[in-house]
Amino acid sequence: MIPHRLSEFRRSVVRRYSLLLLASAVVPIFVVGLLYDRYARGLLDQFTGAQLDAQLAATSSRIGSFLEARTYQLETLARYPAWPAPGRGAFDLSEEMDSLVRIESDNSDLYGILFFSDQGRLVKAVAGQAGSGAPYWSELPFDVESLPRQLVGETTLIGPALPRDGRSGWFLLEEGLHGGGTIALHVRLASVTELLGAPSAAGVLQPVLRTPAGYLDALGRPAVVHGEIIPGPEVAPGWRPCLVVDPDELMRPFQAGRYALFAASVVTLAAIGWLLARMAGRLKHRVDLLAHGAEVLSAGDFSYRVPDAGQDEISFLAIAFNRMASKLGRLVESTVRMERLAALGEFSTGVAHEVRNPLATLKTTVQALARREADPQRSALLATMGGEIDRMGRAMEDILAFGRPRPPQRRAVPIGEVARRLRTLVATEAGERKVAFELLDGMELVASVDPDHFLQILMNLTLNALQATPPGGRVTLGARREGERLLVEVADTGPGMAPDRLRKVFEPFFTTRPGGTGLGLSISRQLADLNGGGLSLESRPGEGTRARLVLVPAGEEHV
Repeated sequence: MIPHRLSEFRRSVVRRYSLLLLASAVVPIFVVGLLYDRYARGLLDQFTGAQLDAQLAATSSRIGSFLEARTYQLETLARYPAWPAPGRGAFDLSEEMDSLVRIESDNSDLYGILFFSDQGRLVKAVAGQAGSGAPYWSELPFDVESLPRQLVGETTLIGPALPRDGRSGWFLLEEGLHGGGTIALHVRLASVTELLGAPSAAGVLQPVLRTPAGYLDALGRPAVVHGEIIPGPEVAPGWRPCLVVDPDELMRPFQAGRYALFAASVVTLAAIGWLLARMAGRLKHRVDLLAHGAEVLSAGDFSYRVPDAGQDEISFLAIAFNRMASKLGRLVESTVRMERLAALGEFSTGVAHEVRNPLATLKTTVQALARREADPQRSALLATMGGEIDRMGRAMEDILAFGRPRPPQRRAVPIGEVARRLRTLVATEAGERKVAFELLDGMELVASVDPDHFLQILMNLTLNALQATPPGGRVTLGARREGERLLVEVADTGPGMAPDRLRKVFEPFFTTRPGGTGLGLSISRQLADLNGGGLSLESRPGEGTRARLVLVPAGEEHV
């Protein structure tokens, strides 16, 4: 019951438009309000919940992992056993140590590897992958004495040195050598600050790194802090990732939300007005189409159809209108046809009865004269007269069959059985005309039809096809199942027919063949209708003709 009501509701144009108007008024405001509340709630959760702490902890973990990796790299170098013994010049590197140092310096996070004396004087610099400027390719001073120092385990963290005068920022990780002096990794400062991540899309949160030299942004530049600072876990003495919350940026989304709600309300009112106007225009247009269709139908044009796009009440009304127009057209056509056939049949039957008796007398007289005639010329003339009388008699039989067809006695008839009998009957005609007659697929199908009617229909169609096909041509008979019907087709390779001629082929007494009565196709169509089927022709000039006989499959006589 409920699905049925829902289906009716979906198909109701008035209810659909009402629901559409209601949705157009409520949905935008509801969506904007939901997004507004969700954003506000997300901000509150972000600033007051564990999400912010987790973000800072993750950032601290990334930076800590980076420093641990560099510290491990430094320890590996400082504790390498191939360094010279104490007092033997630790900076006079062997070929092995020189190769090792250059390999370790070839890192995108390092500017290079530096060596200092026990007095803190820079005595050797090995440039790395990113090395540039002092102390590698420039004579500018390289001062580390003024930089802050923090001890992290056995490693000294020196710096950071902030970017200035076109030079990038850096810091050092330093550790002593057992041969005297120290070794330090010259680390790119931006490699650490890049791990802070980008600012939030709304600009509310700005990640910074607090160092002994001040706050740095994600690009390693000094940051000017405005707003509340939320510190994260410390990664080294004086080094701590932080988040800066800008109050102005924090309030801007809420203000934008209010403006969005206002704009949505204005747009909703405009949409409602537009939808009302459009609904009225569409309803009027569709009703006008129905009114125009009724006028055309009343004028006698049953071929007019009203567009029926959609599944609402007006579409169903248009479908019903078109169905009514189609039925009325068929009813009027059938009534006119039946009245014409009835009058023609009554007239034909009367004419046939009036003509058959004199023809029988003429036939008997001619036969008697022929038996007594000795003159060959007169005997041949009498034989010709007898043949013409027989031809007129056959014509009268066709007229009687058209005017008073026998009721069908339908039974299960194998199509192949009738087709093979037909092939035997038309073999002589096909041979004389030098036309091939072939049976195609579908001969195993069984139809519910009067066998004599079926053979008569196929005989008329096949003879017409043979007579229309030039020597060397081909006539085929095939059958197939289409849905709940059987389709029997007789096709030829003749010259085909023009459209104006094709429209008249089923009219009684219409023929283009000398000596024909013009009743063969009319009788065939009449017999097909009596057996619950139908008969139609398809033809184009130069493409042959195809006759389609529709029958009821055996066992489905109720269809």
